[in-house]
Amino acid sequence: MKSNIFYYIIAVVFLGSCTSKITFDPPIPPVITSDLLISEVSTAINTDPSGGGVRNHYVELFNGTTNTIDLSNYAIGYFAVTDTATVTDFNFTSSSSFITFKRTLDTGKCYVIASPQCSSTFVKSDTTWGTTSTTSASASLPLQLSGNSAIALLKKDAAGTFNLNGNSYKIIDVFGSPFVKRTTFQGTASARNNIMWTIAGENLDTRNRTFLRKKTVKDPTTDWNTAKGTTADNSEWKISLDRLWDYKNIGLRTQ
Repeated sequence: MKSNIFYYIIAVVFLGSCTSKITFDPPIPPVITSDLLISEVSTAINTDPSGGGVRNHYVELFNGTTNTIDLSNYAIGYFAVTDTATVTDFNFTSSSSFITFKRTLDTGKCYVIASPQCSSTFVKSDTTWGTTSTTSASASLPLQLSGNSAIALLKKDAAGTFNLNGNSYKIIDVFGSPFVKRTTFQGTASARNNIMWTIAGENLDTRNRTFLRKKTVKDPTTDWNTAKGTTADNSEWKISLDRLWDYKNIGLRTQ
C-alpha cells in the first residue's frame, strides 16, 4: 500500500512540473486548386427532350482555392471556329464575345453562366449570357456551345494581351482552343455545326455532351491539346454519353 502511495506522489510531482502544453489546432485545409478554373461545360446542337426541350448551354467555374475570389478580376471569352484546319489566336474585340463579373465567390463554390435559352428547371445559374435566337444562323454566337465553340477564362494582368472594357487580361484556362485543329464529326450533317474537337478519346461526336473537369485537376491550363487528352484516362475531362446530358453536378464540384 505504501509503495502505491509513493508512486502516486512521484507521478503527481512529475506531471505538475511539466510546463509543456500540447495543442490540437485544426489542420490547414489543403489547396484544391491554384486558381479559378472551368469545371463543367455543356455542348448541344440538339434540344434535350428530357431537359426542358431546349439546348442547355452553360459554363461552370469553380473556386478550389483557400480564399474567396473576387470575380471582377476575371472574365469569360467566347470564340467559335469556322473550319477544321485554321489555327489562330482567340479574339474578343466584340463586346458580345466576353462577359465580366461583379461579385465574389467563396472557397469551394461554383459559379454558373448559362445561355438565356436554358431551362431554369434543369440549369440553376448565377447569371445568363448570350443570344436568345434559336436559329441555326445563331449557332456560333455566345453562349451557343455547338461543338465548335472555345471558352476562355481570363484574368486581369497588366501584361495581358487582351483588352476588355479598358482592362488588360490574360487567358489562364480554356475549354476548346482555336490553336488546336478540329475534325468533322461522323454522322448526318447538321445545319448548326459539323466541326468539333475530339475529347477524352471521343472521336465521333462531341457536340451533344456534358463535360466534367476531373477533381484531380489542380491548375487551370491554356494547353488544350493536352487537357482534352486522347483517351478517357489521360484527359482532364469526363464526358457524358451522346445526347445524355448530366445536370446533377451543376453548381457542385465534380465528385
